[in-house]
Amino acid sequence: MPQPLEGVRVLELGDFLPTAFCCMQLADFGAEVIRVQAPPRAAQGRRAAQAADVPAETRSPFQADARFDPTGRNRRSVVLDLKSPRGREIGRQLAGHCDVVVEGFRPGVMERLGLGHADLRAAHPRLVYCSVSLFGQNGPYRDWPGHDPLGLGVAGLLHLNSDAPQNVPRLIGSPIGDVGAALHATIGILMALRARDATGTGQVVDISMTDASLDYAVLATMQALQGTTVPRLNRPNPVSGVWKTADGKYLCTTNLEPHHWANFCRGIGMPELIPLRYERARRDELFERVRARLLEKTRDEWMAIFHGEHESQAAPVNDIHEAVADPHVRAREMVIDTVDAAGARGRQLGFSIKLGDTPARLRHLAPAPGADTRAVLSALGIDAQQIDALAADGVVGLG
Repeated sequence: MPQPLEGVRVLELGDFLPTAFCCMQLADFGAEVIRVQAPPRAAQGRRAAQAADVPAETRSPFQADARFDPTGRNRRSVVLDLKSPRGREIGRQLAGHCDVVVEGFRPGVMERLGLGHADLRAAHPRLVYCSVSLFGQNGPYRDWPGHDPLGLGVAGLLHLNSDAPQNVPRLIGSPIGDVGAALHATIGILMALRARDATGTGQVVDISMTDASLDYAVLATMQALQGTTVPRLNRPNPVSGVWKTADGKYLCTTNLEPHHWANFCRGIGMPELIPLRYERARRDELFERVRARLLEKTRDEWMAIFHGEHESQAAPVNDIHEAVADPHVRAREMVIDTVDAAGARGRQLGFSIKLGDTPARLRHLAPAPGADTRAVLSALGIDAQQIDALAADGVVGLG
C-alpha cells in the first residue's frame, strides 16, 4: 500500500533541527525530500576535520554517524551554493518541481536570495511555502538571531522550570522549542496541502519556535491570562513529584486522583496521610515525610508495590541511556536497527506516529552531503559536462 505522502515533493533549505525534524517526518511517510546543503567553507572544513578526532562521547549530535542519525534519513542530498547567481537559479528550478518548500533561515534571508515566498509563489501558485524561524516573520523580535532557549525564555518556559523557593529560571535539557516548531511545521504543511486540494493554490506557513513553545505553556497561560497565580509544577508536593530511592535512582509520581493518592499512601505504609491530601499548610511537612520513606527501598521495589496490590501512578525516571533501553520504549519500536552500505550496524530513533495501514518506513539512511547532486541536477535537464563545470566553480558539490 502506498505511503500517505508519496507523490509529494519537498525542497528542504536549512541545516538546523526544526527544518530537519519536520522534513524527516514528511519523508518517513513517503514524501520525496531534496535537502539542499551549503558547500563546506574553509572554517567548516577545519571543524569537520577536527571532529574526526573528537571522541564520540563529546562529539556534537550534528556530527552523528548516519546509522544513528534519524534527522537526515529518507532524503536526497544536493550541495548547492545559494549565494552564487547560478546556485540561486538552480534553487528556483528545484522549487518549481516541488509541492513544498521548507526553509529555516532568519527572516529576510530568502528574500535577499530571490527565493522568498513571493518570488517562488508568483511563478508557482500551487507551492506551499513553510518558514520556520525563532520569532516568526513579524513582530519586534523578528530579526533577532538565536536558538531554542531564547524562544523558551520569551514563552515563559524557563521560568516555569524554576525551583522553589528561589524561582531562578533554568535551561531545559532538551530542544523542545526546535522539535515543537518542527511538529507545528509538519501539521501546518499538511493543512496547507489539504487546503490546496480544495482551492488549487498553495499558501505561506509561518512557524515561530516561540509560538510553538507557548503551546507547551497552555495550562499556565490560562491562569496567567486570568491574572491568577500560576503554580510551579516542581514545587514541593507529596502528591506529584520526583523521588530519590535507596539505590540512588529516581521515580516520578502523579497521584492527583483521590483513589490513587489513597493507594499510594497505603503502598508506602502511611495511610494516615490519606485525609491530609488538601492540607496546603502542611504540604512541606508531608513532602519531607514521603521523601524520607521513599529512600527506604530501591526503585524496582517501589515500582513493584505501586503497580501491584496498591496500584497508583508511578514510573521510573530514566537517564537517557536507560530511556533508549527501556522495555516499553523498545516494545513501541521507538529504537530501530539500521545497517549502512558497508554492512555496519547501528540504531536510531524510531517513528513516533503510528499509522495502522500506511506506516512510516526507513527507506535509506541519511546520505552524505551532495550524494545525489548529479542525479537531481540531471533530472532538471542539466547535462554531465555542465554539472562538472558547476562543481569546478564551487556552485555545487558532488559528495
